[in-house]
Amino acid sequence: FTDEVLWLVLLAFFFTKGFSKTGLGDRIALNLVKAVGNTTLGLAYGLNLAEGALACGMPSSAARAAGVFYPLVLSVAKASGSDPANGTERKTGAFLIQSSFQATGNSSSLWLYGAAQNLLALRLAAQCGYVIPSPFISWLKASCVPALVAMALTPLLVFWVMPPEVKETPEAPKEAERKLKEMGPMSRDEAILGATVAGMLVLWAGSTAFGIPSVTTAILGLSTLLVTGTLKWDDCAGEKGAWTTMTWFAILVSMSAMLNKRGIVSWLANTISGAITGAGLSAVPAFFLLLGIYTFSHYGFASQVAHLSALYVPFIAMMVKTGTPPTVAVFALAFASNLFGSLTPYASAQAPVFYGGGFVTLKDWYKLGLIFMLFNLVVWIGVGSLWWKVLGFY
Repeated sequence: FTDEVLWLVLLAFFFTKGFSKTGLGDRIALNLVKAVGNTTLGLAYGLNLAEGALACGMPSSAARAAGVFYPLVLSVAKASGSDPANGTERKTGAFLIQSSFQATGNSSSLWLYGAAQNLLALRLAAQCGYVIPSPFISWLKASCVPALVAMALTPLLVFWVMPPEVKETPEAPKEAERKLKEMGPMSRDEAILGATVAGMLVLWAGSTAFGIPSVTTAILGLSTLLVTGTLKWDDCAGEKGAWTTMTWFAILVSMSAMLNKRGIVSWLANTISGAITGAGLSAVPAFFLLLGIYTFSHYGFASQVAHLSALYVPFIAMMVKTGTPPTVAVFALAFASNLFGSLTPYASAQAPVFYGGGFVTLKDWYKLGLIFMLFNLVVWIGVGSLWWKVLGFY
């Protein structure tokens, strides 16, 4: 429990609680819906833009997607007359559900603090000796171009494979305006939370220049929220999911360190990488093979964290052994750990919530999961490889 990453994960949940308690996340999303929600496609882009913006300061992808955006999508869909109970799920609901759901993997990949497993990934990589300097900036540099390209194309692809029956949604801005009126003007607590998160982003981005560790910045942010009364300690103490996650992360990190110490990871990596090189595969084909196995093995997992904890370190070791540059291996597997969260109806914590709405059939869900996994791999490998070459990763 002395590992600062564990405390960063815990503090991340507390900031998520701040967004839900103050309503700031809802306000940001509703204002974007009000501004660009006159068409179904524009509404999808507005929701995805809000998702990407909130991801920088709301580090729980499940709370962000299932707690903020799913209720909003559901409300807008039903306001436009799209309801599975009436057999009208394809009017707008199915399209909006899939567009919003598929955006989460890319928004989580965009920011280091976009998902709790991102911090775990870098910590596990460091245990293998692959330390990423200035992690906040390095992560954003690596992710920004492929993530933004994928986020820009996602609504268009959903529009093509699952087109909405209704293309105009004049009721969406009206519904957003109604909800904003119910919320009233921005509260003191919302303003404090917004300013605090903005200040934290500045300190995280300039951590090397300022000499302030990331966990210190997070503690300063939480202290500000507690001192101003924006959050109460009871709010933090009552976040059972946060304390449970921290405990499990501590166990998983310790287990991973022990596997490394006992040489099990090295033995496994040497054995499998030896077989790969023995088959005559060079670094690039070996990278694609290992990335594909790591990604599609998620069909057998119901948790992104469990998958990453079990396979991330061995696959980094195997990639490096077969010739992949360490930085490429660390980031490629970390981003894949976010992207495969939309592969199945059980692939991530938010997946059952979106699927449970009944807007998309099980067959279509699996089909779309495969389509978008392949789409994301093409975008991230195609665009990402060019961008990472510019950055000097290989």
